[in-house]
Amino acid sequence: MRNVQSLNANQLIEVLFIYLTEVSALKEYDEILAVLADMGRVLTNADRCSVWMVSEDKKTLWTKVSQGIEPIEISIEKGIVGASVLNKEKIIIDDVYNDPRFDSSIDKATGYTTKSMLVIPMFDIEDEVIGVFQAINHKGTIEVFEKRDMERLMLASSYAVETLISARLSQEIEDTQREVVFTMGAIGESRSKETGNHVKRVAEYSELLAIGYGLDKEEVALLKQASPMHDIGKVAIPDAILNKPGRFTSEERKIMDTHAELGHSMTASSDRPLLKAASIIAYEHHEKWDGTGYPRGLKGEEIHIYGRITAVADVFDALGSDRVYKKAWDDERILNLFREEKGKHFEPKLVDIFFEKLSEIYKIRDSFKDNYIIKVKDKQNGVKILGAYGTKSSGYGTTSIELNQKNIIDAGNILTTLKEDSAKIENIWITHSHLDHISDIAYIVDNYYSKITKTINICGLPETIRAIREHFLNDIIWPDFSKIDLDNGEGKCIKYIEVRLNKEYSISDSETIKAFKTEHTVPSCGYIYKKEDKSILITADTVSLDNCVKIMNNDRSIQSIIVECSFPSRMEKLALESKHLTPKLLFNMLKNLNNKKICLYINHMKPEYIDEIVKDITENRGQWEPILLKDGDIANF
Repeated sequence: MRNVQSLNANQLIEVLFIYLTEVSALKEYDEILAVLADMGRVLTNADRCSVWMVSEDKKTLWTKVSQGIEPIEISIEKGIVGASVLNKEKIIIDDVYNDPRFDSSIDKATGYTTKSMLVIPMFDIEDEVIGVFQAINHKGTIEVFEKRDMERLMLASSYAVETLISARLSQEIEDTQREVVFTMGAIGESRSKETGNHVKRVAEYSELLAIGYGLDKEEVALLKQASPMHDIGKVAIPDAILNKPGRFTSEERKIMDTHAELGHSMTASSDRPLLKAASIIAYEHHEKWDGTGYPRGLKGEEIHIYGRITAVADVFDALGSDRVYKKAWDDERILNLFREEKGKHFEPKLVDIFFEKLSEIYKIRDSFKDNYIIKVKDKQNGVKILGAYGTKSSGYGTTSIELNQKNIIDAGNILTTLKEDSAKIENIWITHSHLDHISDIAYIVDNYYSKITKTINICGLPETIRAIREHFLNDIIWPDFSKIDLDNGEGKCIKYIEVRLNKEYSISDSETIKAFKTEHTVPSCGYIYKKEDKSILITADTVSLDNCVKIMNNDRSIQSIIVECSFPSRMEKLALESKHLTPKLLFNMLKNLNNKKICLYINHMKPEYIDEIVKDITENRGQWEPILLKDGDIANF
């Protein structure tokens, strides 16, 4: 650019116009500051120029723009810049090292030598200083700033102030919009008992896929910011449907599917780019590439790219996350679905990008994990469900409940969940002798023989102990570990202890356990686990709740019950023959329970019939609001 010292007034205005035109095209606050700093440098013929801004609390000054040096934040009471702000004065200094206000620490840190300086405060319409122009080291022959330089910088300042105020306001509005969008998205998820981390992950996945697809920088940012609103329409769906633990009826499905249109209508009237993008995503992320999606049955590129990308991100995260009753799918099952749905549900190009970015997607997932169990474990009273189901199947563990690190009820699914911590167990309280309740007794010793330091007590009714000794750990089906010495401790690997009904056993200073009679095809019992002054009743397998109801009506310490429900109501004949419960039988028996505020947990569902059982529970539950347990859940009391 032509030497600024030789410019006349019209040419000077032209220089200002060029810079301010450039500024007007910018959206990012930091970019605006950079252009203004460069304008100040040119107008004053300075070696460097910085634009310092006053912080909101008016305690510091900060600059993200200073040619050649990193962003800096200083106290408003510090240095020559601070003096200009506090005293609202313009300052010209020929040799800063002769000025006691000068802070030489920046020079020492950067190796730069400051000589002359020009500082001009910028005022808003209320005469408050919002920032400062600071020009350093004049490049003219005499190397000092003159009055003419100050006048030019003041002229630049008057134009810059309005731009900066407008940019800051615009930035605040955009920040507020982003916060509102994310918060509303998180609210929508929380109503469906999901987690705010779901919307975070969907946003991160969407950004990654958008970059891979080749969207420009602005569209990528907009998609990431808007995607948390993809299910905002759920806020208008009734709780009874939104949180139903099972498949919907055709009528319920129609109501649930309206959340896409509802989300669209909530934001469609806004002219703000962020909310317009959110509206598109809410409306179209359930459309499918082959035209079989909803709400409009759009096909291929009729679906906005924002909707196509969010669909991939949302489905991947939903399948890999626990829901009301559904356990998260394993990764291989999810990947197989994406291979199968390429060109059907999802755009083929996006599926290819998804697989290309898979390692990065997994990193995002690990960075924003859901910590359901950790959060619930902070509560004072709770038992961990190691296995929740009525038979062993892929992804489903059979009955096992952790009371504390040393005490477990039943041994259906210990190793898969506790792994090496299985070796720390001291007492396994068995409800009855069926294999799905005792199987892991064999594998604990088999896998962790060298790690077990204390004999494991197998506690159960005399008939249960006899069955395990004679028919399971009998040196025919499996070794008799009660005869084998510990490798890393004294005594035998296991010891059998016969439990007496209705006798309270202490398992710590504040915890007890007591067996009570239940009715099953073999001698069986349930347990009441008490911690301090609160208890939870656990039935295990049974066909009758008469004894349980009697106990609960007389024991006010019982806050929760875990009860089995193995078969759908249509299979009542089989349930009665095998001495199990159905939803209809279960809720009929609970009618005699006096305290209807007891928390009801249901387990031992047969995986093959879960959807049908859940439907029956919904139809028969009456005033009860049961919680269907999954492997890894916490049952509180």
